[in-house]
Amino acid sequence: MSASLAQLITEDHVVLDASAGTWQESIRQAALPLLRSHAVAEEYVGRMIDVVDTFGPYIVLAPAVALAHAQPDGTVSRTAMSAATLPQGVVFGNAAHDPVRLVFCLAAQDSTSHLEALKALVQIIRTPESVERLIAAASPQEFLSGLVPADA
Repeated sequence: MSASLAQLITEDHVVLDASAGTWQESIRQAALPLLRSHAVAEEYVGRMIDVVDTFGPYIVLAPAVALAHAQPDGTVSRTAMSAATLPQGVVFGNAAHDPVRLVFCLAAQDSTSHLEALKALVQIIRTPESVERLIAAASPQEFLSGLVPADA
């Protein structure tokens, strides 16, 4: 059974107005809730950064939006997602979509349990207005309400 976006990103998994000087730091900031809730081990955060070091900034999926992730392995205890808004932005090296102002972290236990959530996320980040609404959210509740597609 695939989990929805609302099931994976909870209020305590939203970091608002984070500040990061580097893309690596932005991933660490966005991953903090996953560490705090014990969804992932510290090694997973390092692996998300290693993926970008190895393959480049392909995780920058749309203007201002990155989705950090790594292959499922034993460092993920449960499928979850977190998000951080970075109003100042950070450069990932993706000329078409930098600066990144919204970083999502996906921790997947397997290759399928998160697919429904990813489809919903793609629908949201396709719309610049939706991305701006998420970045401007004043509370975790407001952020989460921005994750509900307009046609839902």
